[in-house]
Order: sequence, then structure tokens, then C-alpha cells
Amino acid sequence: MPRVSDACGGRAVRVAAVLMLAVVIAGCTNRQASPNRRGHPGSSTAAMVNGVQQVTLTVNDTFRFDPSRVVVHPGTVKITLVHKGSGAPHDFALIGFPADQTGLVNAGGTTSTTFTTPSAGTYAFECTLHVTQGMTGTLVVLPN
Repeated sequence: MPRVSDACGGRAVRVAAVLMLAVVIAGCTNRQASPNRRGHPGSSTAAMVNGVQQVTLTVNDTFRFDPSRVVVHPGTVKITLVHKGSGAPHDFALIGFPADQTGLVNAGGTTSTTFTTPSAGTYAFECTLHVTQGMTGTLVVLPN
């Protein structure tokens, strides 16, 4: 015949296991994508204005550049960064080219940088403050 303490102890273990399982399942119901898993929006080709290729990148609170892929030709490029969010500041930095970087832009602000493209190829750019959140993009410099 089972002792009362064994029956109660076994039941307590089962109840604790069910409660723990419920907590684990509840923790898995958040379907919100983390910033690192969100997709990167669009592609854009620079528009020529007075001999300078111009591209506008929009940033906001999603930790993404829009567009995140920019296609240019060899020559002078002006990148304008427009912050349409309400949160943290952002910047633009072309990896490996420290002179090709904007200053920080706060919510509602605009900043820009003008540079001469590197040789034909594909280059990465990022927001130096939010690269770990996946705020990156690609600059494609076409051959002549």
C-alpha cells in the first residue's frame, strides 16, 4: 500500500512538470521577428543629378536601410540618409572606406556624404551603431 507522502510527492512532481511545460510553451508563442531576422527591403539605382549620382536611404526604427541594395556606376556618389523613425540615431558607413561615412542622423533629420566610388565590385555598408541588429546593406559598383 503506497504511503500518503509518496502519493502527494508524485503528484507534486507531475504538477510541477506540467507547469514548467506550460511556461516553456508560453515563451515560444512570441511570433515577432527579431531585428536580425527581418528581411532587407529593396534595391535602387543611383540617379544622376548635375554629374553626381544620388541615392536616398531611409532609416527608421526597424534597423534596416531602405533600400538596402544600391547600384552605382564609377564616379562621384552622394548618399543622403533620411531618418523617418522616432527612435535611435543612425549613420551610414561604407566598410573599408572610413572617409565614406555620414555623421549620425537623429529622428526627423537628414545627413549625407559624398565620395568617389571604389573600383567595380560589391561592398558592404552598415549603421555602425546597429550592425549587430543586422542594419547592413550592399553597394554594387558596376564596371565602366
